Amino acid sequence: MRHVAFFRNLNLGQARSKSPTSAVLVSAFLTSGARLATSFQTNGTVVFEADDPAAVVVGARGVLAGATGYADVAVVRDAGWVVELGGRLDPGLVNGEVALFDAASAPALEVPWLDPSGSLTVVEIDALHAVTSWADPRTGSSANPTLTRLLGVPVTCRGVPTMIRLAARLAS
Repeated sequence: MRHVAFFRNLNLGQARSKSPTSAVLVSAFLTSGARLATSFQTNGTVVFEADDPAAVVVGARGVLAGATGYADVAVVRDAGWVVELGGRLDPGLVNGEVALFDAASAPALEVPWLDPSGSLTVVEIDALHAVTSWADPRTGSSANPTLTRLLGVPVTCRGVPTMIRLAARLAS
């Protein structure tokens, strides 16, 4: 089975965030039992094959901690889930972003939901993800801190164009 691991605050080769190189990241997965592992872009996204994806990611995080000191979270999704999501994302969503997390339940928000500051709109949300957009491209997205506060769990984000490209690659 193919899966995708979305690491938070991991940008390949950036020493300040204790991020590994692509080779170290892929090796961490293979060492931890993945049959196949490929880094997608430089944002800490890994496509891998494993029967027990959670165990592989736990192992890979341990290898990364030892190799670079990286110790943040990774959210894991089945490749089919990513393909399905990518197929329904709007490529024209202004400043669109997909937030990934593992919440105990979906928050009770009526979508579209506008955060109190007026800068972030949640277009879609459930216990596993949210699709968001933000108003001012000069300020960047506030999805990560806003959703982390709202859900009480770590959140990692990827741009809508990135998720559409990833879904296309997984579907091919």
